[in-house]
Amino acid sequence: MKTTNRRIAAVVLAAFLVSSAGADKLTLLTGVNVRHWPGSERAVTPVPGPGIDGTFYDGDRLAGTADDGPEIQFVGVGTPMFQPNEFGSLSFLFHRGSVPIPFTGQMPLMGVDYLGGPRLDLDGDLGNGVRSLVPVDGQTPVTMDGIESYLDLRFDIAGGIVELINVDATGSNEGGPGIQAETATVLLTLAGTENDGTRGPAINPDLDTRIGTLTPFNGSGQLAGVYRISNLGYEFWYDSIDPASGSADLLGTFQFLGTLNGYLVERDPATGQFPTLAGHGLGTTAWPAVADQYVGQTVNTAHGLAGGTATVAEGAPGDDFTAPGNGGQALADFGGDLGAYLDAVVVPLLPPSAERFVYLEGVGFGINNATDPIFSDTIDYDTVFVAADLTCTGDLDGDGQIGLSDLAALLASYGLDSADADYNSDADIDGDGVVGLSDLATLLSVYGTTCP
Repeated sequence: MKTTNRRIAAVVLAAFLVSSAGADKLTLLTGVNVRHWPGSERAVTPVPGPGIDGTFYDGDRLAGTADDGPEIQFVGVGTPMFQPNEFGSLSFLFHRGSVPIPFTGQMPLMGVDYLGGPRLDLDGDLGNGVRSLVPVDGQTPVTMDGIESYLDLRFDIAGGIVELINVDATGSNEGGPGIQAETATVLLTLAGTENDGTRGPAINPDLDTRIGTLTPFNGSGQLAGVYRISNLGYEFWYDSIDPASGSADLLGTFQFLGTLNGYLVERDPATGQFPTLAGHGLGTTAWPAVADQYVGQTVNTAHGLAGGTATVAEGAPGDDFTAPGNGGQALADFGGDLGAYLDAVVVPLLPPSAERFVYLEGVGFGINNATDPIFSDTIDYDTVFVAADLTCTGDLDGDGQIGLSDLAALLASYGLDSADADYNSDADIDGDGVVGLSDLATLLSVYGTTCP
């Protein structure tokens, strides 16, 4: 614990050391098409076959469009912690597989995970000062208070850089026939994350760069506060809360890799409004593209599972994932204009306190380190994230005011990092894993204010 003098000195110094780089824990948005698939029904044929058609409900892979899917039901044994898409997610994981049908061939299958809602502590005890991201025998997972599922991004507008700091999200899915309910609740973390949530380095740094470019996007020449995000390399780890899975004590059952592209949009401080994006050439979604450029890529597996390395294949025998229809459908609603979609669906969900939001999509590939006969080491592991800064910066105690109690909470963790037992992640405002000068500077910049 730091001395009082060091803390006072840090407060004074922080007032003069305000970085040009900002960081946000952006909450994954929810509240659209609750309990529904993200897209309408479409048939997908295994190519070259043999096999039978599979039914996909991924559509244009966006929530809130006319391409809404039917109600989704849990399929499995028992009752899941969350029903599939219980919160109405706008963020998704899509992973394509093939079901082997005896004497017939393959049947295509699309797995969809709905991201958003409360984060989880799997040891079942919120008061023990330790969080577990892996199941603990005999303990029931509990939801955590405070910020919900989030992406942590640092935006350096002056430097033209966006950095992926962390992801901490809960997901739900439909499960599967005869499969225990625990497999239908998953956690998504950044590659290298330890079981207690401590972040670690990338295991595939050439791909998982965690750095992308941030470029002003003027649209027709009149837009302001809009930035194009490009080539943000990522690797996410995907794990269920099932204590009986083959690698339940390790994170990284599935690995999702690729690059994220999309937009950062900021509220105009003068007008208090987000810019109108329709008609400014934001384009459409990446779909139906598939990540065939990664076929043959060899990567390291999480914790050396499944032999330590894996090589990405095109698809399962008899089912080529680069075949037409495998990558979803292009956005047809809103004239195919992503900007119009963001105006009509995303912006109305944002409270007055939200100053920025992001739309990110990744056409990627994945690695399966479990004994799963359906999903393998192939392309077509894709992602969509829609998130906004829904938390009030600096309000660490949640009372709507940024004051002495918030400053005291930050100072109590000053100088600590995520490996320390007394580390307060809420005090780590910039999300860099250390409670330090930039966090103090940010809090001081809003000190004495009331949350919108």
